[in-house]
Amino acid sequence: MESKAHADSSPSLRRDAILEAVAFAAERLLAASDWMQAAPQVLERLGLAAGVSRSYITQNGRDEDGDLTVTWVAEWAEPGLYRVSKDPSYRTAKWEVSGFGRWAKLLAAGEVVQGNAADLPESERLPVQSHGARSLISLPVFVGEDWWGSIGFDDGHRERDWGGSELEALRASAIVLGAAIGRQRTEGQTREAESRYREFVAQIPAVTYTDVPTPSGYVLDFLSPQIEDVVGYPPERFFADQTFWWSIVHEDDRDRITEAAQAEGTFDEEYRMIAADGRIVWVHDSSTRVTRPDGSLAYWQGFLIDVTERHEAEERYRVLVEEMPIVSYIERVKPGTSIADGVAYMSPRVTDVLGYAPERWTESFDFYLQVIHPDDRDQAEAGAARAGEMAEPLSIEYRVKHSDGRWIWIHEEAVLIREDRGKPSYWQGFMQDITARRQALDDLAAAEERYRLVVERMPALTYTEDLPDGDQYDGSVTAAFVSPQVSSILGYTPEEWSVPGSWIGIIHPDDYARVMAESDRVVRERGDSYAQDYRMIAKDGSVVWFRDESVLVKDEEGRPISWQGVMFDITERKESEDRIRAIVEQSPAVIYMQESDPSTGESNTTYVSPTVANQVGYAPEEFTADPGFWKTIIHPDDADRVHAEDLATNRAGEGFVMEYRMIARDGRTVWIRDEAKLISPEGRPPYWLGTMLDITNLKTAEEKLERSLEIEREAAQRLRALDEMKNTFLQAVSHDLRTPLAAILGLAVTLERGDLELEPADTHDMAGRIAENARKLDRLVTNLLDMDRLSRGIITPQLHPTDVGALVRRLLAESDMVRSARIHTDIQPVVIAIDGAKVERIVENLLANTDRHTPQDAQIWVSVHPEGDGVLIGVADDGPGVPEELREAIFEPFLQGPDAPQHSPGVGVGLTLVKRFAELHGGRAWVQQREGGGASFLVFLPDGGVSP
Repeated sequence: MESKAHADSSPSLRRDAILEAVAFAAERLLAASDWMQAAPQVLERLGLAAGVSRSYITQNGRDEDGDLTVTWVAEWAEPGLYRVSKDPSYRTAKWEVSGFGRWAKLLAAGEVVQGNAADLPESERLPVQSHGARSLISLPVFVGEDWWGSIGFDDGHRERDWGGSELEALRASAIVLGAAIGRQRTEGQTREAESRYREFVAQIPAVTYTDVPTPSGYVLDFLSPQIEDVVGYPPERFFADQTFWWSIVHEDDRDRITEAAQAEGTFDEEYRMIAADGRIVWVHDSSTRVTRPDGSLAYWQGFLIDVTERHEAEERYRVLVEEMPIVSYIERVKPGTSIADGVAYMSPRVTDVLGYAPERWTESFDFYLQVIHPDDRDQAEAGAARAGEMAEPLSIEYRVKHSDGRWIWIHEEAVLIREDRGKPSYWQGFMQDITARRQALDDLAAAEERYRLVVERMPALTYTEDLPDGDQYDGSVTAAFVSPQVSSILGYTPEEWSVPGSWIGIIHPDDYARVMAESDRVVRERGDSYAQDYRMIAKDGSVVWFRDESVLVKDEEGRPISWQGVMFDITERKESEDRIRAIVEQSPAVIYMQESDPSTGESNTTYVSPTVANQVGYAPEEFTADPGFWKTIIHPDDADRVHAEDLATNRAGEGFVMEYRMIARDGRTVWIRDEAKLISPEGRPPYWLGTMLDITNLKTAEEKLERSLEIEREAAQRLRALDEMKNTFLQAVSHDLRTPLAAILGLAVTLERGDLELEPADTHDMAGRIAENARKLDRLVTNLLDMDRLSRGIITPQLHPTDVGALVRRLLAESDMVRSARIHTDIQPVVIAIDGAKVERIVENLLANTDRHTPQDAQIWVSVHPEGDGVLIGVADDGPGVPEELREAIFEPFLQGPDAPQHSPGVGVGLTLVKRFAELHGGRAWVQQREGGGASFLVFLPDGGVSP
């Protein structure tokens, strides 16, 4: 019943109802997460508003042969009407095979298919009528620039003309549908990009998290699932209780971490956590402020890794040093020299040996001189000075006063440790209590035995290699001694080790050349110490990493006699380093290090992880070989701002966070999020540690979303324009219809009255005015009908040879539209094939337009001249003319010039029909300034409708 009510209503009411339905559709389609969920309700609302029997949506596709197909994806039909979407033969079909190939071409070109079923070609008419449709309209749906499908309406009750305004309202429904589909497609792509990013976060071998600020503090907003691998608790446990994180921080670290978390700047700490199984887990926790464009804090981005193995390895090494039965120490060196400059570390064993706490040695360099025996002080100072000046190993013996007053004999040895480039770094030494050996020569054997036991019980392999006799030191050695630890560490007996060449034979093949080169270098340069990390193959085939350090022992005359060395098993430390290296090199983000020069503000890249090759196609070596290479591949549009920010952060030492583009080796543009922070380790120059993450997909999704929003804004603007056009059109039509109708009604009522006796002349005058107003109504209705037929493409010109000059003269003679006194003619006979009725309409509309827009005393010139293979018709006036900026627009429907009469504005289709009828003949219509002032409207019509 509701559909019938709309069907019987006027076009204007149906148009208003459709526009309301379109607004409803926009709200439901654009708000729904899936537009298909809202489609049935939207189609019903649109169908009822349009007064049709069926409304539907079809979607295009391609079959396995690549042919274009159409699928009915949604349909609404009034009760009792056959549902096409239920018919398997029509649910999905090829456009060409189904007989509707003409529709596909029109819809793909943005055209509208409309009309009565009886007027359709047979291949279209039969299926349409079988579905109960007597009249139909189908409108294309575009998503972006792609023809996605169509939305259609079938009227099964009657044949109908789909009016212009009603058509535009239905077009709006197609636009809204396209915008909703495009928006859903864009949102889907955005969700996919977010999903890939979260999958990336879930796969990296580290815990990532974000803390967001709230009025009551910080709240954990995201926590990657790797947290369960580290401490045994799932992420949900932390979200359920925001205080849980702090509750499992080790109580000895809690105050320190709380204080660090409350401080400004980047959080970067190592602390212990209690895992679910009770284990103590050491973690390295680093988080960085992420700010909004206005500089306010958006959230903290954190990164947490398990460093338990490294801490355990360090603890084992500390225990090793502190439990050795000798006193180990480290002495600093004065910058640029090899001279000792104070004790930096003294092992706790010094308390057992000499009774003094380690702090006594590290707090004051003079303490050493205070406790040494006065008789030995000069000798000890001289030996230490000579070792420092010559950078030679120190080996001296002296007496030290124990804290209980006893004198203890000390044997001290130290070697100078250098950096990789040979720069002195520190002195590594040890002090041994040799009181017993010195006190009794007869106890020498016992003392040697004790020393042997010390060596054999050390958790390291010690060895001695004798040099050949003679003054020439050529580097050849003979294994004289190796501690029994060689059996437990490598599986070889000391005797097997002593076989010439055995030590060299078990060096790992990958390290052999490097070890031999370093050994040759030490011999060639007459070096006194040797230190290197390398691998050896144990007897059971396992690989063992060693730190091999040895010193050249000389006799009293300075001649080399042997090498004394210690080999520490560092396998666990190397494996830990390899795991950390694997994390860095396999991370999807590029990790890099740069050294900053504060004086210039420039940075030199010292390390780039191999992932950079996947990201931009360049090898890491290309970045480290050329300090400026990084800047050369930044997109030209971003280069200046990135360089400026790089200089500013280098000078200020502040964190670097930027998003910019790089040009990859293959020419691709890659969006990068680059974050770096300045690391300032104690005793070493500061350096930048940063990551570069490829965010190209995220940027692409943002751009697509922005384009979709722009489409929505354009659709809304078109809807507003349609509404304004509707109001203007209704006002004009209402005025132009009611004015002549009121005149006709008033005059007719006057003639109808029986109490008035009118003179024949008055009666004749009233009848004439009734006829004049009726002709106005006829012209208005005719113009509107012609506009409708033209928009539907159902007008075909009927061409016949006609004297255009004679036609125009007759029209002027019979027309009372303009007073003849105002008209001047220059009409020549021109016989060509035209549609006479359409040409009459052209001239009538030009005269009506001139009369409406010029003063009553303005002069009008009508001309007909031959022009090439056709005729040129002109209507000119000496009125105000047409501004140049409006000379194209006034031929558009429903648009009028600024001088249109306010009391009778007109519908605004007269000049549109002039242009359309001229184009129907293959000609054209235009307006130009008349010489002497005014406007000159010109129409060219070719002979037979063929364009010149």
